[in-house]
Amino acid sequence: MASRRTILRAGALLPLAAACTPFGAGESADAVKIAVPWGGAELQAFEAILTNLRKSGQFSHRTVVTTLGDDVGTVFAAGRFAPDIVVVPQIGQIPRLAADNRLHALDEKLWSDDAKKPRYADGWWPLVHVEAKGNRLYGLPFKATCKSLIWYDRTRFTRLNLAPPDRWPPWLWPALMTRLARSGVHPLALGGADGWMLTDFFANVLLAESRDTYESVANPNDWRPDQRRAELTRALRTLASIWGFDGAFPGNIGRALTQQFPDAVRAVFGTGSAAMVVAPDFAEPIVRGCFGGDDVRMAETVGVSLFPSNLPPFGKGPMIGGGDVLVATRSASAKALELIGLLSGPELLTDWISAGGFIAPDLRVQPGYSPLLDTTLNLSGPRIRAWSEFDLADRIGSRGGDNPLWRVITAFLTDLDDPAKRESVAVAHAVDAIYELEHGRRG
Repeated sequence: MASRRTILRAGALLPLAAACTPFGAGESADAVKIAVPWGGAELQAFEAILTNLRKSGQFSHRTVVTTLGDDVGTVFAAGRFAPDIVVVPQIGQIPRLAADNRLHALDEKLWSDDAKKPRYADGWWPLVHVEAKGNRLYGLPFKATCKSLIWYDRTRFTRLNLAPPDRWPPWLWPALMTRLARSGVHPLALGGADGWMLTDFFANVLLAESRDTYESVANPNDWRPDQRRAELTRALRTLASIWGFDGAFPGNIGRALTQQFPDAVRAVFGTGSAAMVVAPDFAEPIVRGCFGGDDVRMAETVGVSLFPSNLPPFGKGPMIGGGDVLVATRSASAKALELIGLLSGPELLTDWISAGGFIAPDLRVQPGYSPLLDTTLNLSGPRIRAWSEFDLADRIGSRGGDNPLWRVITAFLTDLDDPAKRESVAVAHAVDAIYELEHGRRG
C-alpha cells in the first residue's frame, strides 16, 4: 500500500533519472509541467482542479503532472527537463533554492486581497519570503495541514470512561495507556515507515514541554545549546515513556517502524487493534474509507482532538501547522506563473475540502474545514489556519529528499526497541544527534 506521499525510489534514487523521466523531450512545448508530492486521493483531487480550470476556460494550456513523493526536491537538479511548477512539501528548502537561483520570484500581489489585506496567517510570511533576496515572495501556500491532531475511537474511550486525548498531558500518557492496554487494545498506532509521522509526534511533545526549545531547534540562528539541553532531554524522556510503553503498538516497535501512514490510521478505525493515532488532517479520507459510507457509524466512532499541553490550562496545547507550497522554477514560463495565480483562487477548493484531507491556508476560503473536522473539533474562524508554530522537520529542511530529523527520530525509536538502550541511552543518543544536526546547519 502506498504511503500518503508516494515515494518513488530505485535504490538510492538517482535524482536526474527520477526528475527527467516524467518531463522528457516528447512533452508538448505548450504544456505546463508540474511536480507534486502527492499520490492517491490527493493527486486525483489536484488533477480534478486542473480539469475544472480547463473546462471553465480559465486556463487553456495543457498541464502535465508527475508525482515524486517527498523526493520532489530532486527535480531542481533536472536542468532543461525541470518542471515549471513544483509543490514543495518541505518549506525549509525555499531559502536555499532561491539563493541558488533555482526559483522564479512570484508577484507580491498574490499575498494580499483586493483590499490589500494578507490572505494568509502571519506565520507564513517569513517562511516564503526570502530575506537574502530582498524579502521577495518565492512560495505561495497552497495546502495547509494541522499537525497537532489525535484521531481516536470515541466509543472505546467512552466505554472506559476516559477523557479525550486533549485532556491527557503527555507526562500522564503511560498511566492512561495502561487502562487502554488492560481493556485488550493497543493504545497507539504509528506509521514509522513514513518518517514525518515520527517527527510530528516528537514535535508536539517538544512544543508541549517548551515553546522556546522548539523555536531554538527550528531556527539555527536561535540555537542556545547550554540553555536548551535540559528541556530537549525532558521532552525526549517523555516521548520515550510513551513509545517505550510495553505493548504501546500493535506488533510492538518492530512493526511500528515498518508500518506506513495509511495502515496506522486503519489500525484504529479498520482493524480496531489500536485506540488512537497522532495524524494530520489528511488522515480523513482514510478514516472515511474504513466506514464504507456509513456516516452514522463514523460520527459515533470517530473522535478528533488537539494534542494536549503538559501544563494547564487545557486547550492551550501545541498548534503545529504544515503544508505544501507552490514555487515556480527559474525557467518557468509566463503561463506557468498565470497558473499559480489561478491556483491561489479560493473558489477552486470546495470539493477537496468537503471530501476531507484539505485545509485552505487562504483565510478567504469558506468553509475552511471538512464537515467531519468542523463537527468533531467544533471549530470557528481561522483557528487551525492561524497555527502558532510550523512543522519542525519542514523548517529544518532537507536536501534531495533527505530529511535529517526523520533519521534522528527513527533511530531513537529503533533504540527504544533495544532493552540495552532503553531509555536513557536512547535519549542521550537523540540529544547528541540533534546537536550534531544543528552544528551542521550553522556550518
